[in-house]
Amino acid sequence: MLKELLKYQKMDSKLVQIEHELENSDSKRVVNQMVEQVKTAQNKLVSLERYASELIAEYERLKQQFADERERINDAKSTDYKRMGEADLRDNATSITKQIGDMLMLNKEITALSKKILKALNDFEHTKQVGVNAKKKYSESIDRYNQFAGDKTQYIEGVKSELKTLERDIDPEILKKYKKMREDHKFPVLVPLVNNSCGVCAMEVPKARLDILAKDRILECENCHRMIYLKEDDI
Repeated sequence: MLKELLKYQKMDSKLVQIEHELENSDSKRVVNQMVEQVKTAQNKLVSLERYASELIAEYERLKQQFADERERINDAKSTDYKRMGEADLRDNATSITKQIGDMLMLNKEITALSKKILKALNDFEHTKQVGVNAKKKYSESIDRYNQFAGDKTQYIEGVKSELKTLERDIDPEILKKYKKMREDHKFPVLVPLVNNSCGVCAMEVPKARLDILAKDRILECENCHRMIYLKEDDI
C-alpha cells in the first residue's frame, strides 16, 4: 500500500508543479490584476454616480432657492414706494439688501457646487475608461493564459490518466483523505519520519505512536494531519 501511495504522490507532484506554473504565470498574474481593477472601477463608478446624483439634487435645490429670491426682488421692484413712510422704506431697503446678499451667497454656493459636479463627472469618465482599458487587457491576458494552459493540456490529461490507474491499488478511504488534504493545499501529503518527528511540521511523534507507525508504516500527524511514513531504511 505504501509503495503505491508514494508512487501516486510522485506522479501527483508533476500535476502540482504544472498547477503552480499556471497559477504563477505572468499571464495569470495580469488576469488577476485586471479582474481587481475592473471590480475597483465598478465599485468606484457606483459610488461616483450616487455622489453626482446627490450633488445635482443639491444644485437644483439651490437654483430654485436663487429663483425664489430673484422673484422676491422683482416683486419689490414693482412696489409703489411713493405711498410708503420713511420707516417702511428703511425696512424695505434692509430687506432688499439682505435678499441681494442671500443671492450673492447662493450664487457662490452654486458656482462651487458646479465645480464639484464637473469634477465628479470627470472622475466618472476617467474611472469608466480605466475599467474599459482593464477589460481589454483582461481579454488579451486571458487569451494568452488559455494558450499557455492549452499547451500543457495534453500533458495534464496524461498525468491524470496515470493517477486514475494508480488509484485502483489504493485504499479508497486513504485516497479520500489524501485528496482532501491535496484540496487544502497540504502537499506533500505523505512525509517521511525524520528524527522521530513529522518530516514537514517537525512535530515529535510519541513513543507509543512510533510503535503503531512501525507496525502500520503510515501514521497521521497529530499536528498537521499529514501521513507520516517509515522509509525502507527505517524499517
